[in-house]
Amino acid sequence: MRCALQCFSKNSYHTTSMDEIGAAAGVTKPVIYRHFSSKRQLYSDLIKEVGEELCTNIRSATERARTLHERVELGFEAYFRFACESRAGYELLFGSGPRRDPEFRDAIVQIENEIADLVTSKIEADLDETQRRFVALGVISLAEGTVRRWLSTLDPAKYPPFESISYENTDAATWAKQVTDLAWAGLRGVRRDSHDAL
Repeated sequence: MRCALQCFSKNSYHTTSMDEIGAAAGVTKPVIYRHFSSKRQLYSDLIKEVGEELCTNIRSATERARTLHERVELGFEAYFRFACESRAGYELLFGSGPRRDPEFRDAIVQIENEIADLVTSKIEADLDETQRRFVALGVISLAEGTVRRWLSTLDPAKYPPFESISYENTDAATWAKQVTDLAWAGLRGVRRDSHDAL
């Protein structure tokens, strides 16, 4: 699965062959077909596995929090850490390829909904469920937009695309802290009456 992730991320679903994946994994194509009925199933299972990993990381991080502020901080840190340590996985989920492909768009949307459900469940504010969901989507967009911008600033000679990098060896923690401060200030100002006034 790790080799398949690297192959799909560097190229695309349609241009990556099962022979390439087998060669990268050091196995023959028939061995892959013993575990996956098709390239489509392999890709779909990979999307699901990577999405579950991201959700698990965010959930585990936020459950360790002792305060609401720490919950926001640890959530952003988990998101940035995932983008560093699983760059190929992050690209698989949030790159343009799968989102444009009708075959896999639904799988990506399902993962996005799972992340939105998770973030919504962590928001403690005087808001109804619809309002909390709206706020959660804003928090997620802030995280994704910032991470994608940050990744684009990395020197490809030092940090080759799709290769994992150490969270501690980059300025990712600084970006995560700044986004935490921005999100926290916004979340503290969210009120039910401010939504009603719109």
